[in-house]
Amino acid sequence: MDAIKNVWSANNLRTDVLQIGQILTIPNGTSSTAPSNTVQNGSTAPVTIRNINHTVRSGDNMWNISTQYGVPYNDLLRHNNMTAQSTLRIGQVIQVPQFQVPVRPVVSARHGEVLDWWTEARYVFSTGKVATITDFQTGRQFQVRHTMRGNHADSEPLTSRDAQIVREIWGGSYSWTPRAIIVEIDRRRLAAAMHSMPHGDQIIRNNNYNGHFCIHFLNSQRHSDGQVQSSMQRQIEIAAGRSIR
Repeated sequence: MDAIKNVWSANNLRTDVLQIGQILTIPNGTSSTAPSNTVQNGSTAPVTIRNINHTVRSGDNMWNISTQYGVPYNDLLRHNNMTAQSTLRIGQVIQVPQFQVPVRPVVSARHGEVLDWWTEARYVFSTGKVATITDFQTGRQFQVRHTMRGNHADSEPLTSRDAQIVREIWGGSYSWTPRAIIVEIDRRRLAAAMHSMPHGDQIIRNNNYNGHFCIHFLNSQRHSDGQVQSSMQRQIEIAAGRSIR
């Protein structure tokens, strides 16, 4: 059973369903290789995983450790053969996977890399990170923080000024209509899409924005029904400057 869980973690699998011709990595040490995103991005460079150790201290829990290192919570649990009910003890060593995502080719300096949400983008734009967003059409910029993890990047304006810029880009009022954006983070430019409508929970309390908005990447899904939203994917194509299907 442990070996099966390790394969799930090394390949970032979410179900038991496999595709004919899919390449799986069988981990046998402290580093491994995740599946490459050859079909979507035209690049064969694989995502690699490097493990680092975290020694449990008083007050630690797996949720906080996952946030500290920017690793999705469920990935961290699987990587350590744990469940949400597992307990930690002071001095215990937790293996934290660090996903190294190669830079993917872009059409031009104006366009962004196309990263699959499940195998790449959520490790580059991990929870807690601050990014500069460029509206592809107008070129206007604002800052956001990725505050909550899930099927896409739930994010919030960093300040009230950022929230005001968002409102202005969407014509003076918040909207569910998605727009093409570039997510600039760690000197990388990623093709993405977002709407501006505040909804649901929020983490930042002093930004004059009541809730969060959704940033989507290639193959990311809605929380409501787990479906890929075609209108978001079309805007990602615009930000990428090419068809991604």
